[in-house]
Amino acid sequence: MRVAVLGATGLGGSHACRELLNRGHTVTGLSRSPEKLGKHKDYSPVKLDVDQASIAEIVPAFQGFDALINAYNGANNYMTFIETTRKILLAAKAAKVGYFIMIGGSGSLIIEEPYTTAADSREWWLAYRRANADSEAATEHMAERFAGAADFVRGYRKARVNLLAGKAGEEDQKMLKQVDDQVLRSDDWIPNLPLAARACFPMFEGNTSFKWTFVSPPARYWPGPRTGKYDVWIDKLPMLEKAATKSLDGNQYEGRLLKVSVADLAVAIVDEAEKQEKVGKHWSAVSEWDGDVPYPNNATI
Repeated sequence: MRVAVLGATGLGGSHACRELLNRGHTVTGLSRSPEKLGKHKDYSPVKLDVDQASIAEIVPAFQGFDALINAYNGANNYMTFIETTRKILLAAKAAKVGYFIMIGGSGSLIIEEPYTTAADSREWWLAYRRANADSEAATEHMAERFAGAADFVRGYRKARVNLLAGKAGEEDQKMLKQVDDQVLRSDDWIPNLPLAARACFPMFEGNTSFKWTFVSPPARYWPGPRTGKYDVWIDKLPMLEKAATKSLDGNQYEGRLLKVSVADLAVAIVDEAEKQEKVGKHWSAVSEWDGDVPYPNNATI
């Protein structure tokens, strides 16, 4: 297949590129600096800044592909993400892309029928924050991704580790309360990006004017090993029925959130590009692996 990957040097896009190339597909990487992915005989880097480009400028870059994987992540700006996704979608339709694969976010997945999604729930977001802090691999992923907040991210993990060990000190308690208050009581409890990704889903749902699929990672999504095995969930956020660990304050989602490694989600995405079994579906995937070892965020070839 000939596949274009938008956001080819980012988290999801870089791993999708590597998975595609390892399977023998021809890949065009589209981003501001696509050469950063590396060199491969079947990889063509094409510079494209979709935030700044017009639809007319994007269309030629999308032409001639069997599939386009949209791993655009953009800045944490609600309007920019939605407006750029609109441009990407219209350009893909005009370019007659064979299959549009949208990588969204876990915030659009349903946690309670019929309408409540993950991004609606402060309690769920707090469980998400805690799950990331409880993992060294997830913490280092977030510290690398948000370098300006690395000290805070690592400090929150330290506080959680001490709390769960029954030895949280005064500074730990302050850190824990700060996060609890920010999530449970402030107006800006959730970042713009998961809300923007969720707002884009109605652009796809029920739309039969083009061939699409919308994949949203589960809550626990960070770099890890490629197991090559995964389970698919449709519409709903992957969660255990019963918590694997007990929450100290009764949070109903804590200990229930399932995970997937970035490499395994790339496997699921490329499988879908090849098989096209979930056309018009909103889905997620989960995998399991042992250990909690940090991996580099972005793949190279």
